[in-house]
Amino acid sequence: MEIRPASSDEDFAGYVEVWNAITPREPITVAETRRRLEAQPWRLYLVAEQEGRVVGTGFAGRSDSVGRAFFAVRVLPESRRQGIGMALYDACWPHAAELEATTISGRIAEGDSESRLWAANRGFAEVGRDVELVRELRQEARPVSPEGIEIKEVAASDHDAVYGIAVECWPDMATSEPIPAPSYDDWAQEELRGPVVFGAFERGRMVGYAALVTRPASPKVLEHGFTAVVRSHRGRGIATALKRAQLAWAAGHGYRELVTYTQEGNEPMRAINEKLGYRLQPAWILVRRAVQT
Repeated sequence: MEIRPASSDEDFAGYVEVWNAITPREPITVAETRRRLEAQPWRLYLVAEQEGRVVGTGFAGRSDSVGRAFFAVRVLPESRRQGIGMALYDACWPHAAELEATTISGRIAEGDSESRLWAANRGFAEVGRDVELVRELRQEARPVSPEGIEIKEVAASDHDAVYGIAVECWPDMATSEPIPAPSYDDWAQEELRGPVVFGAFERGRMVGYAALVTRPASPKVLEHGFTAVVRSHRGRGIATALKRAQLAWAAGHGYRELVTYTQEGNEPMRAINEKLGYRLQPAWILVRRAVQT
């Protein structure tokens, strides 16, 4: 068996094949993986090759939180219990040191009891859960805006204002600890990679936004980006109106499904999603452990 950083087209094709086999709810493509690596060269993609075939993958990169790295190890079921996962895990650690991480985080599907046990045996403990919801699209009602609010697509000239709302609202996410807002470039890399961003305006001032982003491996599926409303305007139905605008737009442009995530504990957003017909999916378990020095 050989473990090495992915570099060739064959390496990335093997990485994607393993990832999609183990994580079908979040499929990726070679082009998207290469794009992310080009934009964020601190990402490490590893492949484990056995008898000419990629049978396992490893990922190490920065987390959203300061001082934390994120690991993701995947091994095909028929190649497990041979030490491949542990070898990939060990190969990720030097990169965590390069990133000056003090903690390592990961994310495991709720129903994957084997991986949960594997992580627990290596010192990882559950620290929270991401809630995933899915909405199948149909003939959607025309959205109605709250009184005094205009919902419309934002132009490129509005992107600085959109980012300003993200900076204000990012710390309000229901996470176990505050997460600082990303840099403009990192934020734009994620939030502006989709087909449309809606803004909520009051007398010309933007007070909220909601983005839809693409899933390259699922061309008929869109994922919700951040949905944010400034603190002074919450409780007026603006977030719901933004979501309704997204539903109508996506249905009108031939998409069949929207996927969204929220943090366990963010009951207001979860209530909005369920009111709009989103169906709850199995959760993603967030795990973490300290870096031992």
